[in-house]
Amino acid sequence: MKKKQDSKSSAVDTRLQKTAQTGFRKKGAVQLRDVIGSTLTPLCRKQGFASSDILRFWGEIVGPQFAECTEPERIRWPRRDEAQGFKPGTLVLHCEGAQSVFLQHEQATIIQRVNAYFGYPAIDRIQILQRPVNAKTPKRPDPLRPLTLTEADALEHQIEGVKDDKMAEALRRLGHAVLARN
Repeated sequence: MKKKQDSKSSAVDTRLQKTAQTGFRKKGAVQLRDVIGSTLTPLCRKQGFASSDILRFWGEIVGPQFAECTEPERIRWPRRDEAQGFKPGTLVLHCEGAQSVFLQHEQATIIQRVNAYFGYPAIDRIQILQRPVNAKTPKRPDPLRPLTLTEADALEHQIEGVKDDKMAEALRRLGHAVLARN
């Protein structure tokens, strides 16, 4: 997951560099998160994050159960002695009210997921702060355009051999989505 994101961000960085050099950009919009992602990295480092990726992918790391009610604040790293080597840090999370009880029971799972994301044992503890979490607006898909008569007829022709009504309806919805987006 991380390598894929690195190649994507390097492609965006290349596109932004070409835009800065030539003053022109090829067709296609650049997402705001890709433009400001690299500018947020120094601010994230002050909070103990190596980059802004953990904030961007927090929902994927913790899963849907805790994505909406938790938010990472920082990673508090212990002081390092040269003789002792690396010590894992403490992840400080904001959590809303009653969800903190459930979060406390799932701490071990979240620690495993965060460490799997980093690829090494980065944290060994979680500190939970009961504070409000910034509201995230759910992303809704764009509405589908209506199909033309020829598209609708072609779709019905492909589905007519299906005997199960539920399966035919599911295939109809899928076909409508595919045809409407192309």
